[in-house]
Amino acid sequence: MTNNQNQPNKYDAVLGGNSPPPIHGAVLGGIEGVKKRLANSDVDVQISALNDALNYGDVGLDLVIEALEDKSAQIHYLVAYRLKRNENIKGKNALLKHNPKLYFTRLEDWGDDRYYDYKIGIQNPAEETYIVDCGNLTFLLQDQNVIQVESLKCKIWSREDSSEEFITIVDKVSNASQQLASLKAVFIGDDSVDKSNYMKSCFTLGDVTPILKAYPQLELLQLRYGWDLQFTPIEHKSLKSLVVQTGLMFIDSVIPAICSLKLPALEYLELWLGGCHRYNEDVGTRQLLPILTGKLFPNLKYLALRSGDYSDNIALCLAEFPTVLEQLLILDLSMGTLTDKGAEALLNFSSINKLRMLDVSMNNLSDNMIQKLYELDCEVIAEPQDNEELRYGTLYE
Repeated sequence: MTNNQNQPNKYDAVLGGNSPPPIHGAVLGGIEGVKKRLANSDVDVQISALNDALNYGDVGLDLVIEALEDKSAQIHYLVAYRLKRNENIKGKNALLKHNPKLYFTRLEDWGDDRYYDYKIGIQNPAEETYIVDCGNLTFLLQDQNVIQVESLKCKIWSREDSSEEFITIVDKVSNASQQLASLKAVFIGDDSVDKSNYMKSCFTLGDVTPILKAYPQLELLQLRYGWDLQFTPIEHKSLKSLVVQTGLMFIDSVIPAICSLKLPALEYLELWLGGCHRYNEDVGTRQLLPILTGKLFPNLKYLALRSGDYSDNIALCLAEFPTVLEQLLILDLSMGTLTDKGAEALLNFSSINKLRMLDVSMNNLSDNMIQKLYELDCEVIAEPQDNEELRYGTLYE
């Protein structure tokens, strides 16, 4: 007997819940049922339909790809998450075409943030990022559904005791690998309500390597704000995305520590460089050389060197090493001190046109240079600019 995509199967719902449908009742099943649910105005119904659509082969995949045009950010990230997990080349190419940033593993893949409330408990462990601090992290680890949690955002609140909070969180999460057996994404740091780009360097952090050791399946690690962030040399075969939003990386030797890591699966690297004290900017660029030459992370596709006060030096160095530019899909030099000098060096290097996206917004570029950049074959994000005469990195303003 052949399969009929319009007939209900084990993934389908029957209209009317557990009650027998009336004689003339409708069965909400098959691919047609998925289409009807996707047309529903209720976002939760649409999400349920998208989760089911990929069970219907190429036809369902096409429906999920079409949902990329939905105006809801929640739908966008869910679709991206599903297409990435599906590992279908058609779906991955659709992400690249629609928005290259959706191609990569990011915290937004897990939908909305939800503060963990022990009275409510864990309800959507695979689709939400649960926000915890030192206090309610203990309660979350006791929740019966904690083993299904995939994404965790650990917030640090106190400037006075930030180092102690950081160590406590790292210890608790590292020692809970059995409870958090499904964990794929971890954020530690400040996540202010205003999502400010400023003042990321007010807290003291520490060594985050124990989390990498405890979770060999981890795909994303994001760290925000702070001094004295540390890594010890380790190989991690699953990490796809590393985001470090601190300040003054050069002074804290964070960059050499990152360069000591072996991350063969790393696709997305985002570093907020902060200040390098202008008389040392050559030294700061030299610290980045293992990354800029393209030899360190062979699968790197997204390189963001943001909010640095030596952006021109970085651009000049990139133009000298073709390897990394040829392997990248996205280059992000935003929120820094890039001038026409650095941008001209990139323009004169033909591999720049192999990028899918170039982000040079929030720098110090002239209108004339912006027009030149817009003539590139790749998508260019160049607005807005911050044309202050003495521009410095956004990170520590």
